[in-house]
Amino acid sequence: MRTAFIRLILIATLLSMPGCTAGGPPDGLTNGDFAQLDNGRPVGWAISDAAATKGQATVEAGMLVLRPNAANTPSDTPLGLGQAIDATAFHGRRLSLTASLSGEEGAVAVVGAAALDANGAVQRFVSIRAGAGEDGIQTATDGQPLGDTARTIIVFASAEGVAGSARIGDIVLGGTAVAARGGPADAVTRFTLTADGQGRVIPAGILGTNVEWIRGANGLWNAAQGGLDPDILGMSAQGGVRLVRFPGGVWSDTYDWRDGTGPQQGRPTTRHIPDQEETSRHSVGTPEIVDFARRLDATLMITVNAGNGTPEQAGAWAAHIRDTHGASVVSVWEIGNELCMENDMSGGSMTPAQYVRTLRDFAAAIRAELPDARIAAIGLVNYGPYRFNAHADWNRIVLEGAGDVIDVFAVHNAYAPLVVETSTRRWTEVYDAMLAAPEAIARNLGDTAALIDASVPAGRGGRIGISVSEWGPSFSYDPTNPYFDHVKTLGSAVFVARTLNVFMREPRVESAAFFKLSDWLNSGWIGPTAQGGWRETPAMMAFSLYRDAPGATVLPLTRQSGATFASSQLGFQVGVSAAPVVDALAYRGQTGRITVIVSNADLDEAQQATFQVTGGASAYDISATSLSGPAAVAHRGTQGIDVPGIAFAGPGDFEPGGWFARSAPDSVSLGQGRAEWSAGVLSVEVPPAGVVAVTMVPR
Repeated sequence: MRTAFIRLILIATLLSMPGCTAGGPPDGLTNGDFAQLDNGRPVGWAISDAAATKGQATVEAGMLVLRPNAANTPSDTPLGLGQAIDATAFHGRRLSLTASLSGEEGAVAVVGAAALDANGAVQRFVSIRAGAGEDGIQTATDGQPLGDTARTIIVFASAEGVAGSARIGDIVLGGTAVAARGGPADAVTRFTLTADGQGRVIPAGILGTNVEWIRGANGLWNAAQGGLDPDILGMSAQGGVRLVRFPGGVWSDTYDWRDGTGPQQGRPTTRHIPDQEETSRHSVGTPEIVDFARRLDATLMITVNAGNGTPEQAGAWAAHIRDTHGASVVSVWEIGNELCMENDMSGGSMTPAQYVRTLRDFAAAIRAELPDARIAAIGLVNYGPYRFNAHADWNRIVLEGAGDVIDVFAVHNAYAPLVVETSTRRWTEVYDAMLAAPEAIARNLGDTAALIDASVPAGRGGRIGISVSEWGPSFSYDPTNPYFDHVKTLGSAVFVARTLNVFMREPRVESAAFFKLSDWLNSGWIGPTAQGGWRETPAMMAFSLYRDAPGATVLPLTRQSGATFASSQLGFQVGVSAAPVVDALAYRGQTGRITVIVSNADLDEAQQATFQVTGGASAYDISATSLSGPAAVAHRGTQGIDVPGIAFAGPGDFEPGGWFARSAPDSVSLGQGRAEWSAGVLSVEVPPAGVVAVTMVPR
């Protein structure tokens, strides 16, 4: 996934622009509405010589219009204008940026503000953007106040893309008061819960995972024992995994299923992708992954090789599974992985029009063997700086062109926080960005559902589900980043709980597969130990709290009051102005037992939550399980591997007695939680950065 938002080196470029030196009004922008012109150029705004070669900048009807050309490929100097402002008046306040903006025909409009200290180091950053179909006023507010060391604020208006036009106007830079995190010491988050209410039935597929074929399926194949690793199998069963996506991610679009069939001794060893040297033997192929799924009472989501394979190859795989293992073991056939991304590692990137043709051909080939096969198309509705779909019109073209043949729209919209941050002094802010991210994910899923219904042929609206076929806590893909390993922390487990709540509440989400089951590096929710063997990370432990959710009914749950917190825009994560400190989900099983799962995004303080229960039984027997640890950065001692030639960063010196001092198998644990029932009210205490699952059994 590439960084699609403006690189911060742009700031240094803007500082070198003629007339773009620190100064200007002490408390705001010059000419933010582009009404003042001098020889056709907006007063107060400057453009560098390099940026001026990337397209045309004009002012039309009070709007800055940027028309990028073919030279405006991703770089540190895109087509754009900027100005510098004295930062003094903004000290102690959160930067707030508002603008009217839109993009057309491939161009994306971007407006940003970055605060720099005297040495030019970035202290705070906030931005907004709009591509195709996005037209209107947007506002973004930073989650943290601007410190006194900030000297200059650079504001820029720019365009991404190599064609079309970006329109920008009415830019306002402001400062808002600092939002207090939490509330009074005795504050309680209050909910109402309708115990006999009706909501959607939770699909089993939401409790899914990804298993890649490479490296012995990342440890799932135990070569010494010649079979599936019993520890990983047991942890997967205990966790409640009910869907297994195979054989990728990205490796799906270079995979030949025939390499993973037949006797083990005859399986070939092949490269993971054609232009890389690493190879793996196909020890986990179709028979092994079918066996794994059946032992878990799970189904498969097969991602076929649409990037480099053929429809005939996919159809033959469907026939093989039908004849050898039974068609019902596969619940969804997904056509490709991330082919809408630019420079996808598989080499299979394509335009939306190409994908429509590919999708229809693959769907026809699979359904020739399996007439009832459920087909998933891939896409993504970009949001904020999270813009991994390289084509602004991909979703519309695919849904209009193939909405009659698909059953599912598969997206990868729920990775967070995806920081480019390297400063360990801001770790709590990074965690706030991650824990607020489910609010943005929920909005994006709603937008995706609306787009599906508006784009598919008549009669198909409401009938196409959403699969979040990859998701999870993810900090950085750079092994030198101090946040690289933080997928393994207690804080990441809280993100897992809050994101699962979103998936279970959203009626169109029919499946979700976390990335990924096991791994010798940083992404596995089951990780290796220094002593050998495997251990669940806190993320997997949080996942296990939902193992009884499939088939249960989501109950009406309303948050009446409670503390909120603001998060900053960091990395690919949009800022959120008011995320709930305490989040909860409730569901009722077929026996009438109710489960309430409550999470606490406060990294330092326990939180109290009450649930006024109406309907249902007059009294309940209460028990509670708590996931907790000594700190949000605590982990359970799972290790990475040494890779020759790669220097992995330590996890950062976040605070005295930080990460490694708090790592041990029992540093993050599941234990008895604190909950009680009295006079129709359920009361729960949730530890700092903790999750509590409460069961309510009617008396």
